Amino acid sequence: MFTKPLVRQPITILDAPKDLSTINRLLAAAAISPRFCAGLLSNPEHTLQNGFGGEYFPLSQPTMQLLVSIRASSLSEFVNSLDEKLSHKLLIS
Repeated sequence: MFTKPLVRQPITILDAPKDLSTINRLLAAAAISPRFCAGLLSNPEHTLQNGFGGEYFPLSQPTMQLLVSIRASSLSEFVNSLDEKLSHKLLIS
C-alpha cells in the first residue's frame, strides 16, 4: 500500500538572464579588486549589499541566498562552488 502523499516539491527559479549578467559583473569586480574579493569570501551578504565602486548587484532572492551560502577561501573555489550550485538549479528565461 502506498501511503506517501504525492506533493510537488517547490522549484527555485532564477531570473536567469538578469541574475547571470549580474553574477558576471560581480565576478569581474572580485577579479579586479582584492578588497572586494576578500569581502565576498568573508561576508558575502554585506559585500553584495554595499556594491563595488558605486555599482550594485541586484539579484533575485534565490540567487542571493545561493551566493551567501557559498563558503570558499579563494575566488576560484567560490566560482567552482557557484558553478556546481547553479548547475543544480532550474534556470528559466
